[in-house]
Amino acid sequence: MKGLFEMPEGRHVKVLGRGLASRLGNATTVETMLRELVELLGMRLLGAPHLYEVETEIAKLGVEPFEDEGGVTGICVLSTSHCSIHTWPLRPFFVMDVYSCRDFDPVLIEQHLAKRLGAYDVQVTDVSFALEYEYAKTHLPSRTAPKLDGREGLRGWSSKRAG
Repeated sequence: MKGLFEMPEGRHVKVLGRGLASRLGNATTVETMLRELVELLGMRLLGAPHLYEVETEIAKLGVEPFEDEGGVTGICVLSTSHCSIHTWPLRPFFVMDVYSCRDFDPVLIEQHLAKRLGAYDVQVTDVSFALEYEYAKTHLPSRTAPKLDGREGLRGWSSKRAG
């Protein structure tokens, strides 16, 4: 794994976990957590965080795919990219996405979520490997390059695979 400040394409982490329902369902609490996290990671907001409270629709509870179970969706647009979260207080569960073209320490995210949202059973996945880019040495890829799905799509198009 690359160390801090050695990632020219940035760092991208996905965070899943459980937390206190009362905090996950409170837009003010989630907004405060996001603002503090951005500052903690040394990033800069480009305007106010956007927060949306999703109302619970009782008729849709327990129906798959789950939707409209209520919660908070928040996103911060950063000078270096973004930070977003969606919470489901009834489960009580959350998913967070943090990307920056600058490096940061994912451990700080987990610690901050525990402090502000009462997060536990947290899973932090660093998907920065998906940002590794092989620069073409002799030519640009064809505009007719095939679209790749699934894991091949994550790996990206490569002239080596196109023949």
